[in-house]
Amino acid sequence: MNDQFVHLHSHTLFSVLDGIASPRDYHEKATERGWPAVAITEHMNLASIPDSYFCQREFGTKAIFGVELYFNDYHFKLMELLKGGYKIRAARQSDDWQEVDLANRMARNRHLTVLCKNEQGYRNLLRIMQMAWEKGFYYRPRAWWDLLIGHREGLIILSGCLNGPISYELREYLQARQEYQATGERQWQQRAETHLRLAVQWHQKFRRTFGDDYYVELQMPGVPGDVDVFRKLVELAEADHCKMVVSNDSHYLVSADFEIQKLMMAIDQGTTVDDPNLFHVNSDRQFYKTRAELRKTFQDGGYMNVCDSSIFEQACDNTLEVADKVQPITFNSDPKLPQIEQDADKLRKLCAQMLYRKKLNHDKRYVDRLKLELKRIIEKGFASYFLITKDLIDYSRSIGYPTGPSRGSCGGCLIAYLLRITEIDPLRWGLSFDRFLSPSRGGIMLKVTMND
Repeated sequence: MNDQFVHLHSHTLFSVLDGIASPRDYHEKATERGWPAVAITEHMNLASIPDSYFCQREFGTKAIFGVELYFNDYHFKLMELLKGGYKIRAARQSDDWQEVDLANRMARNRHLTVLCKNEQGYRNLLRIMQMAWEKGFYYRPRAWWDLLIGHREGLIILSGCLNGPISYELREYLQARQEYQATGERQWQQRAETHLRLAVQWHQKFRRTFGDDYYVELQMPGVPGDVDVFRKLVELAEADHCKMVVSNDSHYLVSADFEIQKLMMAIDQGTTVDDPNLFHVNSDRQFYKTRAELRKTFQDGGYMNVCDSSIFEQACDNTLEVADKVQPITFNSDPKLPQIEQDADKLRKLCAQMLYRKKLNHDKRYVDRLKLELKRIIEKGFASYFLITKDLIDYSRSIGYPTGPSRGSCGGCLIAYLLRITEIDPLRWGLSFDRFLSPSRGGIMLKVTMND
């Protein structure tokens, strides 16, 4: 059987206190298995992209950039209602379930898997993330429908995990249907119908908007009710010939790491691992499985009763199709810093002026230390770097941004103190300049690639 596969939904340690593996771990494992690509989708951040990009260059595995988007369209609908005099408290006391549900949904985020197909998609994802943090932040950054479709070019959308906009509605539908079957109460039938309608609507909206770049995401996490959700997702996809992909929402490399991940989730929530209210996926299946391991889960976990194995195998093959669609994105990783003419002379002059203003120009210790630092910094090509940093710090102070007195070994640099980059006199406190910039350290970091 075909063993090729691409995990399209994975979290690393950059999904803070939720993921364990590093981007390098995933790239190494993919290379070991002969897989062509690695997709990393952190919770609402793109911090792992540099690591994954350099792993791509090192291992030759294609790096697919993406994110697990916190998606909440109901918040913005509720804000419109509030402007019209709508009261949340009154809605909670009313019998109108849809209004109550809308109020409750405002604070509940759905999860959507978003991948960059090309450079335009990457730029659009950057914009979505920026707006989610700036305009959509409510406890967490959140995106909404109009923002997503306004920046849809170059993006591939997967329907998400069990907390995705479609799977969530399906879970609620199944629960409401079960309640109706048990009680026969009309309200549960109405809720079931509403949730199923919303699930279909979301599916159709994504399908119409993203076309062949939208895939129904099938997961097998091994939690109660997931087989039934799996079944309904397959039915939705087959109804309009939409392609499916298998994902595992990986948070760690091997199943044994589940206990560590659970502990990290407890730390994040300020509780303990035995707290019954701990929010986490209570299953050790979210590891970086091989296709054979995924196949075994499909066969042994009850999912095989949902659909034919050929559908599962095709959904695995479709992960390779997605990877083929993605065009490698390359970056110029050289430092992009302004070019400062006669930077060495300017640095010498500024330091001499500041030494005079601080009335340290007659102290031989300071004069000798300044000569030593200037010589080493200029020889290694860091003069412009210090001038640029001074400019940034000065501007920050001028607009009221707080700046720290120092950080790390920089406190041992007299030039940083004279330029007011730091506020610590290294000679007074006996701090070493060699710890900051030793003679053995490489130099000429300023390979200028742009002038703005």
